[in-house]
Amino acid sequence: MLKILKETALYLWQLPQNIVGLMLLLYYKPDASMDYKGTKVYFDGKFPSGISLGRYIILKRMPRADFDFAWIDIRHEYGHHRQSLYLGPLYLLLIGLPSLLGNIYDRVAHKDWPYYKSYEWYYSQPWEHWADKLGGVNR
Repeated sequence: MLKILKETALYLWQLPQNIVGLMLLLYYKPDASMDYKGTKVYFDGKFPSGISLGRYIILKRMPRADFDFAWIDIRHEYGHHRQSLYLGPLYLLLIGLPSLLGNIYDRVAHKDWPYYKSYEWYYSQPWEHWADKLGGVNR
């Protein structure tokens, strides 16, 4: 009973991002999933990138050759999941929106940059660096 109350309280604490994450799951209908540290990670070939919204982590399905890189993405998005646990209803404003805007800015303003430079710029943003740290990613 206590576990159900705790899970319900956590879901409500992260309600805005849980609603958005659930809507994305219903829209994309991922074709695979796995558990990572008690959190469900969903994979879909049509999904454009990776995102963590409350209890939902959704990633683009990667070819087997990129499996090591996928683990970096899983750990990074798990770091965002932990940020959501800490920040609750403020997560979308403090992490989600800056992350989304940074991603869009990077794709538009840095389209002529080599991949490594764009990658380095994006993950040096404070909210992305914090997610890496919480997820155990060393770039």
